[in-house]
Amino acid sequence: MAYRQTDRVAARLAETRAGILDAARALVAEGGFAAVQMSEVARKAGVATGTLYRYFSSKEALCRELFREVSSREMGKLAEIAAGHGPASERLVEVLRTFAGRAVKGRRLAYALLAEPLDVNLAEERAFFRRTHADIFARILEDGIENGELPAIDVRIAAACIAGAIPTALIGPLAPQSHELDRNADRVVEEIVKFCLAGVGVTFTARRESNSERRTVA
Repeated sequence: MAYRQTDRVAARLAETRAGILDAARALVAEGGFAAVQMSEVARKAGVATGTLYRYFSSKEALCRELFREVSSREMGKLAEIAAGHGPASERLVEVLRTFAGRAVKGRRLAYALLAEPLDVNLAEERAFFRRTHADIFARILEDGIENGELPAIDVRIAAACIAGAIPTALIGPLAPQSHELDRNADRVVEEIVKFCLAGVGVTFTARRESNSERRTVA
């Protein structure tokens, strides 16, 4: 009986924690990390502010965990595509379009993750996930070179260039004051894809939306 009670308590604690993170994510999606105020997170999550601090000791700790959760989820989707069994060039295109396409569709949250000025701890998290992103590209490029689809290139440098090019290209269009994506969202995504493919010697192909692209950043 005591063991089952412990399970129930653990489940309730996990549910409350998830609700807090959901509330914080909603605020970031509306106004960036600057919009995350502990009292507002508590109100939105339906908990007392004191309860919130039992889960996260500070705004910085909450934002760091939120950054990790959302970024890990996004990287997980890309890694799943990269690990597929199709030709490396097709997987590369799908990862590029999925990353850029999901960012465009979830633009305010994506801007916060990719470009919003952050404190030192969050900047370190961003750098970690940029390296993770590069690792995903590197695995695809290695497969393509090994099977003869792609020309021999320095995989480490090429992957780092792609991982840096995408967020750099998106910063302007994703910015809250920009209206570029209101008119040219598809073109922005396709130009990013075209540029990255050219950098590794892959011929650009016409757009074909994947199932992964159709879902927004969550």
